[in-house]
Amino acid sequence: MSIPIRNVYYLLCYAWDHVREGETVDVGSEEFSEMADLFAKVLNEGVSRLISRGLDRDYLAVSEDIRGLKGKLDLATTVKRNLLLTGKTHCSFDELSYDVPQNQILKATLRQLGMVTRLDPEQRRRAGRLYRKLDAVSDVPLRPRLFRTVRIHRNNQFYSFLLHLCRIIYDNLLVNQEAGTAEFYDFREDEQKMGLLFEQFVRRFCERETNYTVDAPKIDWFRAEGIETDLRHLPRMQTDIVLRSPERTIIVDTKFYKNPLDRRYDGERVHAGNLYQIFAYAMNWAEGASQSGEPEPEGWLLYAAVDGEFDYRFEVMGRMIRVCSVDLGKEWKAIEKRLKEMVLRTQQVVATST
Repeated sequence: MSIPIRNVYYLLCYAWDHVREGETVDVGSEEFSEMADLFAKVLNEGVSRLISRGLDRDYLAVSEDIRGLKGKLDLATTVKRNLLLTGKTHCSFDELSYDVPQNQILKATLRQLGMVTRLDPEQRRRAGRLYRKLDAVSDVPLRPRLFRTVRIHRNNQFYSFLLHLCRIIYDNLLVNQEAGTAEFYDFREDEQKMGLLFEQFVRRFCERETNYTVDAPKIDWFRAEGIETDLRHLPRMQTDIVLRSPERTIIVDTKFYKNPLDRRYDGERVHAGNLYQIFAYAMNWAEGASQSGEPEPEGWLLYAAVDGEFDYRFEVMGRMIRVCSVDLGKEWKAIEKRLKEMVLRTQQVVATST
């Protein structure tokens, strides 16, 4: 499934809930042959912006030998090392520093981007220049635990967007330490990674662009009977996305396959397992809804596609089922329009009928 690199970036911006920050870099005016080129451009632009307005700083605990007194005197160490004979003391104090985890991550990622053999030469040179400008920041190995030590607050929100970018670069960079080179893994053909990204994108899009309440609850097996130890073996019905309003409930299950429809037999058909799944979700939710007075649910299978769109609707045992797709190969504005029409038009029809 060949999705344009720019569209993957937009999907990520929604999934990270950083659409506004993502729009600060113009990626729509040029073509990118490699995913690493786009990520490098965005990171370079972001780091340059941070340097211009001032990098984030924080107080770090420091213990060192100094002349005079500062902070807390470590008398035992001072006496043990005879520092007073040289007019010094050993003190512990807090010092405002640029050498904080968020800046260390940016510097380490810039260094690793410089190792990518197929990176656009201009982006590599720019990453190198920005790396050297971070001379007050330690060059540390990039590890997952370093990301967990970052503290994001109102004054450094832009870092959150750049750190998401650094993490996806880190997760998909194959580094050859001996050769000092790296290759970026293009995950567009990875159905599992893209499936999760597509799900997160649709959820965030609906949160931003619709008036529905959006969540992802687990559905209970209605009227399931048996002893406790046996009931534990029932499969979990964990929804991807549920859109709710006073008039409507839509259970959306997102799917990402190379071939959205089953083509093994005559013509194109919905994947049987997917249909059974969304039907089970709708039936069990409906049983509970009838007890609580909630609107009866619809079940939607929403597929990612790149070779056209489809929209099939039918009723099964009184449950409305919709099988539809979004063509991620189109221009981004067309993708936004398609999703808005699918969801918002549904709201308008309901509002009109009531």
